[in-house]
Amino acid sequence: MKVNNVQQYSVSYNNQCDYKNKKQASPSFGSGSLAVTFWDSIARGGFAASFTVQDMAGTNFPRTYQALQRNKDLTGENNYKAAAEVAIREFTTGPSMCAIPIFVLAGAKKLSGSANEVPIEHIEAFSNEMKGVMKGVPITETTTVEGYAKDVKANFYEKMFKMALTTGEMSDKEKQIIEERAKRLAGLLQQYDEAPSRNFIKQFFDKKLIQKGVNGAPDVEIKAKDQIFSEIIHEFSDAKKKLTTDYTTLLSSDMNGTLKPKSISSLVKDFSNFGNDAVTTLQKESKDGGLASLGIKYSSFMDEFKKRRVGSKFLTNVLMVGATSLFIVQIPKMYTLHKTNPETDVFRLQEQQGSEVKNVNK
Repeated sequence: MKVNNVQQYSVSYNNQCDYKNKKQASPSFGSGSLAVTFWDSIARGGFAASFTVQDMAGTNFPRTYQALQRNKDLTGENNYKAAAEVAIREFTTGPSMCAIPIFVLAGAKKLSGSANEVPIEHIEAFSNEMKGVMKGVPITETTTVEGYAKDVKANFYEKMFKMALTTGEMSDKEKQIIEERAKRLAGLLQQYDEAPSRNFIKQFFDKKLIQKGVNGAPDVEIKAKDQIFSEIIHEFSDAKKKLTTDYTTLLSSDMNGTLKPKSISSLVKDFSNFGNDAVTTLQKESKDGGLASLGIKYSSFMDEFKKRRVGSKFLTNVLMVGATSLFIVQIPKMYTLHKTNPETDVFRLQEQQGSEVKNVNK
């Protein structure tokens, strides 16, 4: 009888277990995976995309269909007049409430800076932290404007992630974890700033971004913003697992008590928008006044930056509300296509012509 080596049997058994575990860890959802991919893509689009899709699927299409069927039991025909009016009303109201603020915000970001997308309370808190960061970055005779700005942004990101991961008093071991993870997260966020974006279709089908090789070099796959963003969220939640037993806070932070709890997805975008805007402004003013003078005036620079961005953010909020309100009050004029209500016309004509009414809905 052949006797197998115990170690060989153990390795074989472990390999089989690993194979089974891998199969179980990566289940096949069949056609369901398409739905998972779809909603994951919607989630990456943020609140606007999620709201618009749910609004259309939950109200716009059902209400338009119901309007099309209105009074069909009396006329025997589809009510195209009512369907047209309801479709215009529904498909302009919901999307406009998202689209108009997005356009206003995009214009504000282009004219004033990306910090206009950051909440006012975050602008104030981040500005105060940025003062300490700028003070801590040394300026020498060989320091360039670009190099200084790059160091400031890297240090700012690292400090923000440290605050996001810290909760009260931490042990030495926890502080070491925070130090390592914050540095790694800061590096990922800098990659995110420089990475190209994928549109919704490429995200939905998970199309890879390929950079063409030059002079015969092979093509190279590059990471897109949404892919790096997912890495940041995963890295953050993994770090939080090592720092807390409260798993309800894995994807949120109160910045060590300095802000109201907010999702890490929103905070990361705020870090990026504020950091990029601050260093871009920093570079412009450094070229005019010189790095040496800026090193002395960093406090007044950030105070002025905070004042301007808080003011422009407040104005942007007012414009978003005003523009949306002005458009919404015009919607009734847009969808009122007939002098009478197509949904009640049949009853009015019944009184005039008798009980049987035909060809009223066309």
